[in-house]
Amino acid sequence: MLEEAGLRPTTVRQRVLSALFASGRSLSHRELADLLVGLDRVTIFRSLKLLKGAGLVHGVQGVDGTLRYIANPAERRGAAGQSAAGRAATGDRVAGAAGGQTQDAAEGRCPGGHPHFLCLQCGAMTCLADQGMPYLRVPEGAEVRGKQLLIYGICPSCASGKRASSAPRSNRGAMR
Repeated sequence: MLEEAGLRPTTVRQRVLSALFASGRSLSHRELADLLVGLDRVTIFRSLKLLKGAGLVHGVQGVDGTLRYIANPAERRGAAGQSAAGRAATGDRVAGAAGGQTQDAAEGRCPGGHPHFLCLQCGAMTCLADQGMPYLRVPEGAEVRGKQLLIYGICPSCASGKRASSAPRSNRGAMR
């Protein structure tokens, strides 16, 4: 998987990616560092940046300001792994980009351009991958550097009382 994305398969990168896939939810840098005992926090951060740039993971910032990462399933990796030239040739653009500017998903954009839902009660974060981002016109000459749409409220489990009213802080931001 790492080699297919153009990355050297180092032990650290493999461990970071494996931890994200195994968790089945989003993890903050701090949570990953706690899980990956013995790995330097800076090294983990650099690995996350590379994995994000290669389209193997994506991140979303919660209302608390914490960036959380989740591994991208194989079907979500296609456009993110393309080169900028490849995206230009196929016309892939970041939603909201003005003037047809091609944006580089390898700079850490969420590869599918989808919104996320954050439960304010339990902290679970859900990818809304089946829904696109709205198209917005930005001022002429502006260069879009990112996009994020975070919908927040109470998830169905919490609303129905099926889930505990609050989760431990380390579980906040779990992505489903």
